[in-house]
Amino acid sequence: PLLRDPVVLVAFAGWNDAAEAATAAVRFLIDKWKPEKLAEIDSEDFFDYTETRPTVKLVEGIQRTIVWPSNIFYAYKDSEFSRDVILLQGHEPQLKWKTFTETFLQVCKRFSVSEVVFLGALLAEVPHSIDVPISGTSSEKDVMERLHEMDVRGSRYEGPTGILGVLQEACHGAHIPAASFWAAVPHYLAATPNTKVTSALLTYVNTFLSFGLDLNGIQSDALHFDEQITQLVSRNPEASAYVKRLEQQVEEDEDDEEDSEDTGNYLDKAMSTGPLPSADTLIRDVEELLRKERENGPPFFDDEEEE
Repeated sequence: PLLRDPVVLVAFAGWNDAAEAATAAVRFLIDKWKPEKLAEIDSEDFFDYTETRPTVKLVEGIQRTIVWPSNIFYAYKDSEFSRDVILLQGHEPQLKWKTFTETFLQVCKRFSVSEVVFLGALLAEVPHSIDVPISGTSSEKDVMERLHEMDVRGSRYEGPTGILGVLQEACHGAHIPAASFWAAVPHYLAATPNTKVTSALLTYVNTFLSFGLDLNGIQSDALHFDEQITQLVSRNPEASAYVKRLEQQVEEDEDDEEDSEDTGNYLDKAMSTGPLPSADTLIRDVEELLRKERENGPPFFDDEEEE
């Protein structure tokens, strides 16, 4: 298709996607907009299939089909938008990242992409009871100014990175403006999709890209999710004390940040992809609660489709 000055919105399952928060945000938009498939990066060269295995699905209860890990671009055109949108939903590759990056840039150049926005989520030592902490990064001064206008925290994180970091640097080298939004996921909610974090990412992207989307449905689901977790925690003295300690730590870190001349982000200390303090009892209770919730109703992003 002929696309008008498109912006690309990207999320990958895997290392960059704690609690499936980032990929769920892109999946929400795919379900809402019903975009057309634009392109697909062949998975053969980029995946170790013993690490990211293909899955078997039944079709009409009889025929089996293989579903391979994929990276698919979708195009969405809306006359009310000032520019069109390309959505990339995929899996972080294990192999040949430089070749994968070149392939990604080929698509961006083919459609004269004007901007790329990456979504990620990392486990962090933060409580569920606070607003979802969001960090933003960009190598472009004007993009960082837009993030600061939204009160998005910057980041001075240094350490291991995922494919998002590699692609963002490649965009900078190709003179394509790019930004990343990173959401902090409470580590004790890591094992299940986190509606609250997904809702926060969508809210920030909606503002940043001026989509004008009605997000009342998912924001209501996020509030319900938060209330469930709070009620669960309140019934467990050990879990309540644990969450209280996290709340106090966040307050102390924010106070230290305000008193310091260092412009770093306290979340840089809290965010991690490695082992985090154990809250085994709380994690088991939360997983059981949310498992029952999924069995009793459809995922939040199906509600929009039904409406």
